[in-house]
Amino acid sequence: MDQASLISLSGADLLQEEHVVLQGVELEARASEFIYLIGRTGSGKSSLLKTLYGELPLTSGTGSVCGVDLRKLKQKKVHLLRRKLGIVFQDFELLTDRTAEDNLQFVLKVTDWKDAGKREHRIAEVLQAVSLENKGYKRPYELSGGERQRLSIARALLNSPELILADEPTGNLDPETAEGILELLHNLAREGRCVLMATHNHGILERHPGRVMRCASGKLEELTSYSSVQ
Repeated sequence: MDQASLISLSGADLLQEEHVVLQGVELEARASEFIYLIGRTGSGKSSLLKTLYGELPLTSGTGSVCGVDLRKLKQKKVHLLRRKLGIVFQDFELLTDRTAEDNLQFVLKVTDWKDAGKREHRIAEVLQAVSLENKGYKRPYELSGGERQRLSIARALLNSPELILADEPTGNLDPETAEGILELLHNLAREGRCVLMATHNHGILERHPGRVMRCASGKLEELTSYSSVQ
């Protein structure tokens, strides 16, 4: 197994409620890569992401994420894996009764940032990184859809993850706002992070190039050209 890989799956069968949804998965992903995960609804994209962040157990083959052996991962230790990851969801999953800054404070406190000054400094850094430095006092419902997604990306960046998993992060956004989110995610890959993004929007693949992995017919396959995308 390549020690430089942030994701390494080999011969992995991925299960959802005892049903095999992807069989014999082979996937290697390294720093500075941007990887699209495409496929129809129900093809296994979400199951793959859930396996990578520990929501679904890996019971066959081999697999590691950020140095964590998925076969040996116990449920009570899943939080230790997730501290190494940044996870971005389509529906944001923000705390609506707290300000943007308080949403970020919550994450830092539960991941053992004891020093209040260091927490405030890190929050300022990630808000600036996503161009929300003047919106920290607002609650999520006072932000636009694009700003809420930027806040969720800021949350994902708090613990400086090497790997970001994004599940349809532009699915609920208008095209112009989606372009801004894609550019932000691609910049993170250029800065050295690995980004794995599930998407239904095949139109973005040529405008924002990256590796393309497709879930289809119970398999995960890498496409060598965008003309293969159906």
